[in-house]
Amino acid sequence: MDIHKLKAFIDLTQTLSYTETAEHLFTTQGNISKQILAVEKELGVELFYRKHRKIQLTEAGKITLPFAQEIVEQFERLQETVNDYKEETNLLLHIYTIPTMPSYHGFEEITNFLKVHPEVKIQLTESESFELFPTPLEGRNHIVFARKFDENPDIWEWLRTEQDQFVAVLSKEHPLAYKKELELTDLAQENFLLLGKETNLYQPVIDLCHQVGFEPEITYEGTRIDLILTMIASRLGITIAMEKSVVNLLNDKVVAIPVTPNRISSLCFVRKKGTNGKASDMFWHYLQKNKKYSILE
Repeated sequence: MDIHKLKAFIDLTQTLSYTETAEHLFTTQGNISKQILAVEKELGVELFYRKHRKIQLTEAGKITLPFAQEIVEQFERLQETVNDYKEETNLLLHIYTIPTMPSYHGFEEITNFLKVHPEVKIQLTESESFELFPTPLEGRNHIVFARKFDENPDIWEWLRTEQDQFVAVLSKEHPLAYKKELELTDLAQENFLLLGKETNLYQPVIDLCHQVGFEPEITYEGTRIDLILTMIASRLGITIAMEKSVVNLLNDKVVAIPVTPNRISSLCFVRKKGTNGKASDMFWHYLQKNKKYSILE
C-alpha cells in the first residue's frame, strides 16, 4: 500500500474536505479522490460516506484510521532511522543558517573545519530566523547558525562565535551622514526600510524606537538587505541593521553609523543537548578546541 495514499486518507479524516486536503498535500482535488478510491479498492470497504458534496467517515473508516496512523508513524520513524544511519556512515553534517552567514566568523570556521576534516560532508541551507527553530535541530547531525538576543537556550547548546551591534545606514547625501554616532531620536522622522517580521531583527528595532519614545514610519519590509541598501542609495529611506551584516555591502553611496541606544546580539552555532551524531560532535569539538568559543548558559 502506497504510504502517500494513507497520508491522504488520514488528512481527509481531519478536514472532511478534498479541497483542503489537496492544499495540505500540494496536489489536486482529483488526485486525492483517486488516492482514496485506491485505498478503498485495496481494502474492499468504503471509508467515507459521500452525499450532497459532503463526506463523513464510515465505521470501516473509523476502524482503519488508527492502523493507518500507526503505519505512517512507523514509516516516518524508519525514514528518520535510515537517514541517521546514512548521515553517520557518510559523515554528513547539515548546517542551517541565516542568509548573512558569510559576513561572520562562522562561515570561516566551516571552511577551516573542512580543510582539517575533508572526510566530512557539509550541506548548507539558508533560512530566515523563524524557520531555524526547532525543526532543523531534531536531527543528530543538524546544527544551526543563528543570531541570539536574550532568548533562553533551554534544550539547546549555544556556542558563541562573535557579537554584533546595530548601525543606522543612510545615504551619503543625508544631512546626518557626516556624524560619527547617532541618537536614535535623530531618526524619528525618517522613513524606515526594515528587514521584515520573519527575521529576528525586526522586533528589536521596533523596541529600540519605542524605548526612546517614537513609532517608526515603516515604508518597506523585506528579506534582502542588499535591496534595502539599494533603496537607501536612492534616498528612499534609512534602515537599522546589524553592523557586520552590512559592512561588506557598503558602497560610495551609503554610510553606516553606530546608534544609541543599541542592542548587542550574539552569533552562535546551536545544536540540541544530549546525544548527537559523529559529524556534529567532530565540528563542535573542533570549535571548542581551536577557538575556545564561549558556551552560553
